[in-house]
Formats: sequence, structure tokens, C-alpha cells
Amino acid sequence: MLPRMTTDSFARTLTSEKLRAVHTLWHELKCGAVGPKRREITPARLRSVMPWTFIMEVVGDDFRYSFAGDRVVQFMGKPHAGTLLSSLLGTAFHDGVDRFLRAAVAAKAPWRAGPVRSSLAGKEHLEMEVVVLPLSEDGEHVSALLGAFETWQAGTHESG
Repeated sequence: MLPRMTTDSFARTLTSEKLRAVHTLWHELKCGAVGPKRREITPARLRSVMPWTFIMEVVGDDFRYSFAGDRVVQFMGKPHAGTLLSSLLGTAFHDGVDRFLRAAVAAKAPWRAGPVRSSLAGKEHLEMEVVVLPLSEDGEHVSALLGAFETWQAGTHESG
């Protein structure tokens, strides 16, 4: 069962119900902080949307893939757990991911992209929508990003 939707203006910009569900969970857990603590994001809470979720840890001036659900791994072509994003830079896709994550950390707020055509090699036939949401161990600084995405064949998605 998906969490009830918030009337938050950010959530209304998301076309994917899965992304809205992840945002709603995040919003309910953050309790006035920049974001909830990582340990509050549990498999039980993500049960219905876990395949579409991922967590990127902030490591100094870089990002480390920490967790990726089955749909994320399928889209990426292989698991990247433990991999630093900087080691993948040099492609349009990963360079775009890097800019996207940096913007979210700087904003200390939810960040979204799409629906937009994928730039990942071999996945250009797909469109995607992505959201990242800050996680914070101290309530003030972004220590990780909880993300979710959904894809569909290009030209087949109707905005919500």
C-alpha cells in the first residue's frame, strides 16, 4: 500500500505515483530537519516502492552508490554498490547525475528531473522521472540522498 499523498507543492510536480509515495514517506519522517536519518529509511517503509529506489551517500565532494533497488540495477545494467560516482564520470549520463546530485545537496531540499529522455547508453529509448531527497544525520547537513525513479518507453507517458 502506498503512503497517502501530501498536498505539498513539490509532490504535485511529480507525475509518478511511485515518486510521490517516496516523497510522502520522506516528508513524514523529516520532522522539520533537512531530512530524516538514513536509519529511518527501512525496507519495511519502502516496501511498495523499493525496486525503484536508491541511496547515494555524500562522501566529501563525491557520491557513493550505497543501495539500489532491482529496477534501478536493471536500468543501470549492473550493481554499483560501493562505487564512487567520480569513477564513472565522462559520459553524458553520469555527468548529468553528478550535476543533479550536487544541486540537490546545495539546495538541501527535494530535487527532481523529468520526465526527460534517458541519456544512458543503450537506454535512450526510455523517458524517466527522478527525485532525490536529502537525508541528514545531524538535521542540518546532507549526508546522503534517497532517490527514486521511474521509466517508460519514450512517447508513452502522460503527465499526471
